[in-house]
Amino acid sequence: MAEREAEVIRRRCARVLLVDEADRVLLFYSRDYMGPGVEYYVTPGGGLDAGESLEEGAVREVFEETGLRLDPGELGPVVAETAGDWSDSPELVIHSEDVYFFARVPHFEPVRDRLETVERAEFTAARWLGLDEVAACDARVFPAAISDLLKALVDGARPVAPVRLAWGAWLWDADRDWTPTQRATIIER
Repeated sequence: MAEREAEVIRRRCARVLLVDEADRVLLFYSRDYMGPGVEYYVTPGGGLDAGESLEEGAVREVFEETGLRLDPGELGPVVAETAGDWSDSPELVIHSEDVYFFARVPHFEPVRDRLETVERAEFTAARWLGLDEVAACDARVFPAAISDLLKALVDGARPVAPVRLAWGAWLWDADRDWTPTQRATIIER
C-alpha cells in the first residue's frame, strides 16, 4: 500500500521577543509533548488571523499567551524573519513564514489562562532566560535560534532590514519516529 502524502498548510506568523529590564527573554518551555524526554522552547507568537496585520497578530498572540497588553503602534519594525517546514505528525506539514518583533517590557508573571488547549498541553512552563541561558539552549528554540539576534538587540543594535534567521524547526521522520532517548531532530534550511 502506498504511503499517504502529508497535507501541507501555509502559515504566516508573528512573534515577539519580550525582554525585561534584566535582559531576560520570555520563552515557553515544553517537555514530553513531542515524545518522552523531548524538550524545547518556543518564542511567544503564532499564526495571523484573516485580515490581521503583523503587528495586530503579534500583540493578540502575546496577550493570549501571556496576558500582557502591547500597543501595535509601539512595536517598531520587524527585526528578523525565518521560514521553513515543520511537523509533529506524518499527516501534516506546516510551511511557516515567521517574523519577529522586539519589545522591552517590565518583568511580569505570564497569565496562561487564555492559551489554546493544544498550547496548554505543549507549554509546560513560561521561563525568563538570560542571554547565557538562551545561548545554551539555542538549538532547541522553536522555530529558529535567537541567541545572536537577542545579544545584538539587547546591546542596542537595530537592523536596517530584518535579519534572516536559519530555520531550526523539525520535521516528522516516518522512519525513526520519536523515542524516549531522542530529542527532536533539528533540520537546517
